[in-house]
Amino acid sequence: MIEVKNLRKSFGDLEVIKGVDLNINKGDVISIIGPSGSGKTTLLRCMNFLERADAGMMTFDEKTYDMSRMHRQDILAIRKKTAFVFQNYNLFFNKTALENVTEGLIVGRGVSKAKALDIGRALLKRVGLEDRQDYYPSELSGGQQQRVAIARALAAEPEIIYFDEPTSALDPELTQGILTLMREMANDGMTMLVVTHEMSFARNVSNKVWFMDGGVMVESGSAKEFFEHPKDSRTKAFLQMTEEESAKE
Repeated sequence: MIEVKNLRKSFGDLEVIKGVDLNINKGDVISIIGPSGSGKTTLLRCMNFLERADAGMMTFDEKTYDMSRMHRQDILAIRKKTAFVFQNYNLFFNKTALENVTEGLIVGRGVSKAKALDIGRALLKRVGLEDRQDYYPSELSGGQQQRVAIARALAAEPEIIYFDEPTSALDPELTQGILTLMREMANDGMTMLVVTHEMSFARNVSNKVWFMDGGVMVESGSAKEFFEHPKDSRTKAFLQMTEEESAKE
């Protein structure tokens, strides 16, 4: 479905992504884990062209692109097949929950208002917010705002959804609600690439895990193999550290 070769990205003299290769198959649920500053979020943003890569070739649905020389129409074509869920929701604060879900359909995709409203209401019901459709973001909890953001992502019927630390701004109780929703999406066959610090999600929901450190893909593999038999010393040290931090909590 998606193949990327030699992805590189620098900010000034700081090289953040150092020649990463990756493959995503339809139906994959892939967790990207690693320490802060390892390049996880930058990788995700380059994948959806929120950041322009310095180098890299992407093949998406059998069409190949030079990621450093993307034309606007190519970016728009790819984004019509993808969705992005941000850490801090990125909702329109002057629009209701329903309007946040329908805006992209009406303005960006030319869907009629009546059809967009039907889609929006159905998706808000799916994420458990059918009674909050007329609420503004300021009237919703963080977990509810993230549910609206997920409904907005689903509205586009994307081939893949990118999640950037979707629970990091939430308290533990709200976190579990979002992770349960994402588990349901995985069970429905949604392809997802998830930057996360939630090891239970990576272990129990993902079918693959990628570990990044220092801008490189240190180790990748099936979730079972990754957690039960890590190979690289940096992977082992990271997993041990996360286990110790979890035990303290």
